[in-house]
Amino acid sequence: MAQSHDKPRVLHEDDAILVVNKPPGWLVAEDGRDRTVLAWAQSRADGTDGATLHLVHRLDRDTSGVMILAKGKAIAAALTTAFSERKVYKLYLALTFPVPAVRWAKVVHRLRARRIDGGERMEVVEEGGQLAESEVEVLSRGRRYGLVRVLPQQGRKHHVRVALADLGAPIVGDFLYGGRRASRLSKRVMLHARSLELAHPTTGEHLRLRAPLAPDMRAFFEEDAGQVPSDTDRRHRRAKPKRRGPQGKDKRRG
Repeated sequence: MAQSHDKPRVLHEDDAILVVNKPPGWLVAEDGRDRTVLAWAQSRADGTDGATLHLVHRLDRDTSGVMILAKGKAIAAALTTAFSERKVYKLYLALTFPVPAVRWAKVVHRLRARRIDGGERMEVVEEGGQLAESEVEVLSRGRRYGLVRVLPQQGRKHHVRVALADLGAPIVGDFLYGGRRASRLSKRVMLHARSLELAHPTTGEHLRLRAPLAPDMRAFFEEDAGQVPSDTDRRHRRAKPKRRGPQGKDKRRG
């Protein structure tokens, strides 16, 4: 697993929310063993306004990037509803091996959790399960690796990781879905929560919250002769894609 000596950094704060850039290697909530984002944020709040902070979404230990914490139960409820009703626009960046065979793809799955030693693994099923839709685009190519943008619509557990693995381009370092080759390339899963867009829970103001690409991901890609584009956020318009794949596992590629 990845370990980081960096602490979370504040990206935005007001009376309702605290937004941080989570380093890789940090859990988001207490499990009795390791440091967590919630504990760090609460200790910080204890020295300022004393607000009780609540998690409203999660990132895996290895995943870096944007996280929102709510100040108080009412704000937490409003944000939880916004996430569940798909009113939060999420953008992830990932390094993959190999580069996806297509420049752009729409991947549609149904996912079901399966218990494994030490946790859960999401598996693709033909019927039942939870709908998981993702838009994938290759932004840049190195000698071996691809820098890929992923826009998940629902935010299921391991949503992005499964989508890229199913495209035949798992995330570098992904020990659950990457297979032997990809999992050995890095000590952590090279996934970064680049941005969140949503309405502010009290003012309704449009918020666009962004975290710069994690330094280890940038360095890893540049060592592979890859270049990180100056604009990783622009969403390209696409012609209506073709529909492929069996029912329950629909892929649309263009």
